[in-house]
Amino acid sequence: MALIDRLRLAAIVLIMAGCSSDGLVMSTGTVTCDGQTVADGAISFHPFEKGVAPQGGRIISGEYSIRGRPGRQRVEIVASRPKANAPELTPGMKPMEQFLPARYNTASTLEVDVTADGRNVFDFDLQTAPPER
Repeated sequence: MALIDRLRLAAIVLIMAGCSSDGLVMSTGTVTCDGQTVADGAISFHPFEKGVAPQGGRIISGEYSIRGRPGRQRVEIVASRPKANAPELTPGMKPMEQFLPARYNTASTLEVDVTADGRNVFDFDLQTAPPER
C-alpha cells in the first residue's frame, strides 16, 4: 500500500475513532515546496510518546488542520503531482508521482511541539534540493 494511501487510511480511522474527545487541540498551517503552494497532499503528526496514535489530515491548496494530542511529534508530509513527460494513462489523466524527498516523510526530520494552550500554527517551507552541508 502506498504511503499516501496509508496516511489517508490512518486519517479516516482516527476521525471515525472520535477526534472530538477531550484533550485534543487544533494545529494548523501551510505547506509550500520550492516556494510554491502544495496543492494536494497529506500530513501526519506522530507523537514520540509510546502508545499514542498519530493524527493526520489533508493538505488542500497548501493548508491543513489537524486535531491531536499535545506533545513533541515527528511530522510526515507527502504530496503528489502529475508526472512530467509521462504518457497519459487515459485521455486527460497522467500518472502521479510523490515528489517530496524522504526527509519529509519516510525518513522525516521534521518535528513540532504541540501545546495544550498555545497557538499551534506550523508552516512548512520544503525544498526539493538536498540540504547544504
